[in-house]
Amino acid sequence: MMAQVSHTIGIVGHSGRRRRRRRAVMCVALLSACALHDVSAFTVAVKPISRTRAAATRRLYAKPPPKNSFDLEAIEAFEQQLDDEASCGDDEIVEDLLLDDNELASSDATKTYTIPPDMDNERIDLAIKSFEPGLSRSHCGLLVKDGKVSLLTVGGKPTIIKRKSHKISAGDVLRVEWTVDERPEEIIAQDLPLEILFEDEHMVIINKPAGMVVHPATGNWDGTVVNALAYYLSNVSPYGSGDFIRSDGTIVPEGGEGVDVEGTDGETVFLRPGIVHRLDKGTTGILVVAKTRAALAALSEAFAQRRVKKTYVAITVGNPGNRVVIDKPIGRHPVHRQRMRVVPDPSAKNSANRIVRGQMMADAQASKPASQLGRRALSFVDTLAFDGKLSVVQVRIETGRTHQIRVHLQDRHTPIYGDDVYGLSDWNKRLSKTHGVQRPLLHAARLELDHPITGDNMVLTAPMAADMIRTANAIWPQGRDERPDLFD
Repeated sequence: MMAQVSHTIGIVGHSGRRRRRRRAVMCVALLSACALHDVSAFTVAVKPISRTRAAATRRLYAKPPPKNSFDLEAIEAFEQQLDDEASCGDDEIVEDLLLDDNELASSDATKTYTIPPDMDNERIDLAIKSFEPGLSRSHCGLLVKDGKVSLLTVGGKPTIIKRKSHKISAGDVLRVEWTVDERPEEIIAQDLPLEILFEDEHMVIINKPAGMVVHPATGNWDGTVVNALAYYLSNVSPYGSGDFIRSDGTIVPEGGEGVDVEGTDGETVFLRPGIVHRLDKGTTGILVVAKTRAALAALSEAFAQRRVKKTYVAITVGNPGNRVVIDKPIGRHPVHRQRMRVVPDPSAKNSANRIVRGQMMADAQASKPASQLGRRALSFVDTLAFDGKLSVVQVRIETGRTHQIRVHLQDRHTPIYGDDVYGLSDWNKRLSKTHGVQRPLLHAARLELDHPITGDNMVLTAPMAADMIRTANAIWPQGRDERPDLFD
């Protein structure tokens, strides 16, 4: 500050007497400013100075630029909170809510159960199944997760339990709500069109159309691939309905339970007979469904061990390039929990705009929870054609993370054309207006796997849907000649 004062002193006044008089005034002002810790008081006392000098002085005391509104530290703290909650047990978030005594009272919509001595220290979802043997274990777990189960402990207060592994004690009272949940108890067999690519007594492989969900879920309890297969396998198939579908089209209890479904990343999947992997609602292409328990176990293992080779075709905004390897972990978005994202590189600049190096970086990496690290996702991208704006690209994925291709291409700044979650709204509106298409133009075009029972190598291909072919033709006029497997 003294250097700034000396600089200002040197620029005022011309005569010696006038200079000494102003210097005395300035010294008094300086002392006052130092006492008050207010530099602006000093600058006001110094008059007159030129406009140029005044502007320079204002720049010296200008306010610092505002910080970026994106606070990475806040995001990381929020993710840590989510992981702390999830660490309480299973992969569920625990949320115990106190209830009033009036809320605990039984009604026609609820049932109460007293825990007997032989069920002491039992899981809460298993206890519900013991009282209601007609329900599947997954359904009981979903009742707990959805906040439909409250617990009154001996000498305690009534609480909603949302962790299905919560242990109960003898004498506890469970209260279960039954009528609020709209989840169906069984699959409704529906006669819906299916394009069968391959079928035998062990599995069926279809070319899934756009707009069809793979399995029943909230908002889509019917009209799914599972609904269509329930009808097809029980009424049309020449190879029989298999282990999971009865002859009347109903689902065998516990069919497919306990098997990981690729593309869900641990999400609870209800009513999923024979499903081992998943395509998004708007995605078209090859989908494999097991018909027997033996095939289900073998296919699930093959997907988990990455022995199944999956190749997709997409239309993107921009050109992602050739021989591109995208090896970036994917995790759930810390704020928008229905979306996925590429997890930031821990070796990049942190929220303080500094790079963490050496042992500090290693320690920070080791201490990060799962949601911040994400799960490894590996994609290989090649552009087949580019017209200066749009591209037809081929993507082979080594892993099967939720929304993997859509997220990886967005991260490369070449999002999928028509993707209303990860894409560009202006381009999506153009696609809707010019072609009437309102979905991501993504297609599972090729699948290579070994037969789950015989071990024979199988290579299946499926042509793109008509709406995607129209767009691809405009970008790649010679595509039908170069890659007929995608068009015919």
